Amino acid sequence: MTKTLKDTLREIQITLGKPHKTFAGALKYYLSFLNITEAGEKLPSAAPKTQKIDTITYGKITWADVKDPTRREIAEIAKEYPFHPLHLEDCISRGQSLKIEQNDEDKYLFLLFRFPYLNPHQKSITINQICFFLGENYLVTVHENATDTISTIFNDCKESQEQRKAYIGTSSSHLLYTIINKLTDDLSPVLDQVLKEVEEAEDVVFDDKVSGVYKIGQLRRKIISLRRVIGPLRTLLADIAARINKFSSTNFTVYFENITHQVEKTWETLEEARETVEIYKDSDFTYSTEKTNKILSVLTIIFTLSIPATVLGTFYGMNILLPGGLESDSWNFWGKYTSFIIIILAASIPALLMQMYFRKRGWF
Repeated sequence: MTKTLKDTLREIQITLGKPHKTFAGALKYYLSFLNITEAGEKLPSAAPKTQKIDTITYGKITWADVKDPTRREIAEIAKEYPFHPLHLEDCISRGQSLKIEQNDEDKYLFLLFRFPYLNPHQKSITINQICFFLGENYLVTVHENATDTISTIFNDCKESQEQRKAYIGTSSSHLLYTIINKLTDDLSPVLDQVLKEVEEAEDVVFDDKVSGVYKIGQLRRKIISLRRVIGPLRTLLADIAARINKFSSTNFTVYFENITHQVEKTWETLEEARETVEIYKDSDFTYSTEKTNKILSVLTIIFTLSIPATVLGTFYGMNILLPGGLESDSWNFWGKYTSFIIIILAASIPALLMQMYFRKRGWF
């Protein structure tokens, strides 16, 4: 009886003594990547897609770069490198938390970063996820196509021997450091854009003709998103140097201290921007409240001053005999409009007296 791939791997699992659930989960995941059924049959492949995996070799170091990976590209990586399936899954999952994990069995380091990126044309900030697989003689980068920095470095290394020497150097750890250093440098234009929007928000807040609620809300949301990225990055960078030193003879502790210092400055700037925006929010709320109160006070005064006229109109609207009314002897000592003139005076004099009283009390 012919053994299936599933039967063969189960025998390996029993031999290794691995827990069934752990081994079965990993097996199922690898089979899905390789388009193979549990019976060992090859599933029909989809039409070939554009190749997104590119490699550069310098000395003993290989750099494989993957942009906008799909399961097809991840399957190719799984064939070439002994990466854990959960790490491969993280590469195609979005919204993952920053992490650094070492696989002692396969001797590689997995790092997942999220870096902000400023689109120079749209002036918008996006958060891009970048994954690194660091081995003794290789580095695999998996990232979104929007991350121009890594693509630029890769193309430079591809075209120039001097650039390969500068970026890759003598170890994969050096290449990882240079990439992270460049990504950290990209934080500067992001901060410049945030500070520019903070200044624009100041002009909006102190302009009575423009509402700053939407502008401030969008800016607060942007700063909160950046803080969610930069905050964990500070902790992660502090732990990287000790981990990657195992893959190189060079001590990268001092190098990463410079990067950590730059990230700390970025965090402090974001904190200042957050506090400034909170002040603008409170100021905008205060100005809006004051403006609303002024409008309500004017409307209240108008309504109050009209009370005497309203009271008189109510009396003369009744079906009873009143002095100067139509059914009684009308007043005519000031002409045929005598009754109207007297009613106007009776309504205006109390209103004027009320206005004088309000001004004396300083109510308006």
